[in-house]
Amino acid sequence: MLKSSIKLFKVFGIEIRLDYSWFIIFALLVYYFGFSYFPAFLPGLNKGFLAIITIVTVLLFFFSILFHEVSHSLVAKKNGIQVGRISLFIFGGMSEIEKEPDKPITELLMSIAGPISSFVLSGIFAIIWFLTKQIPAIHISAGYLTLINLILGIFNLLPGYPLDGGRVLRSIIWKVTNNLKKATLIASTVGRVIGFLMIAVGIYFIFTNNFLNGIWLAFIGWFLQSSAYLSYRQLIFDTSIKGFKVKDIMNENVVAVQNNITIGDLVNNYFMKYKFGMFPVVDDPDNRKLIGFISIHDIKTIPREEWDSTRAIDITEEVKENEIINSEAEANEAIKQMSKNNLNHLVVLSGKKLKGIITKSDILQFIQLYSELH
Repeated sequence: MLKSSIKLFKVFGIEIRLDYSWFIIFALLVYYFGFSYFPAFLPGLNKGFLAIITIVTVLLFFFSILFHEVSHSLVAKKNGIQVGRISLFIFGGMSEIEKEPDKPITELLMSIAGPISSFVLSGIFAIIWFLTKQIPAIHISAGYLTLINLILGIFNLLPGYPLDGGRVLRSIIWKVTNNLKKATLIASTVGRVIGFLMIAVGIYFIFTNNFLNGIWLAFIGWFLQSSAYLSYRQLIFDTSIKGFKVKDIMNENVVAVQNNITIGDLVNNYFMKYKFGMFPVVDDPDNRKLIGFISIHDIKTIPREEWDSTRAIDITEEVKENEIINSEAEANEAIKQMSKNNLNHLVVLSGKKLKGIITKSDILQFIQLYSELH
């Protein structure tokens, strides 16, 4: 996620990022407003002013989405739930909340905050629209933003998870049944049904000469039903590892290499023998003070003729802070840390001594084995 996005700024301590897919929808909206929408309502408008009102309208459109997501995030933070970042992408915006709410009322408040903020913005733009009847460009722009925020609020109230309305539905079922898993199953199923219905309507539009709207609606439907399915799977995954700590899953029998070994010996006696893609490098086999990691990619940077004269320490990458986790941390925290930093492993240290390593595959294998045995 981080590699495919750009950091913009922070709002209330929340990092705002721009996914590269955002530029696609930005370009499409600029083309729509600049060559279709405004020329139709404002024929003869000066090209320079047309460009300005187009860019301002598109930016205010994305501000509306960001305002919606920030509202969710502020309510989450007020209830003690940290928000890593907000990302704007082709389908809108997404708040990356560190954990699920622990109470139905918290989820209800977080969920309803977004649509309310959209309705508030719709009201503000409606006032601007009413007061600018004598300024056609601003009047037309404000009218569109009034409508789009109203639609954004109503659409998000559809009772399909993970839309805001679906989260409201989940919070109600959760409260009634006291069963988060059951509530998520019902809400995500409704979300998938709504998604498939949107795909069907989109296909209908495509075959009735409304191609662009049909494609867009079908894509949104596909995204909604996929998100609903993955959200439920994520809950099942989180439930499966709940209560387990890193120390319960990590591999303590780690094959480490000594820092003074040559690259030639490393390739022949470790990479070829164990078939691992990476090894921890220590200063001494007994002490096991961790120096860093060496991977097959690091080996490829060294010419073959230099393998016998280059030591592992010469190309070892130091361990970064985000690669380290405490053995007492929850297993799901390890998954989140790996996902957040695009890592496949984390190391557990005792002081500076290598104690163990935990990987995504370790966690998946543990869950599979645990499920089969229980």
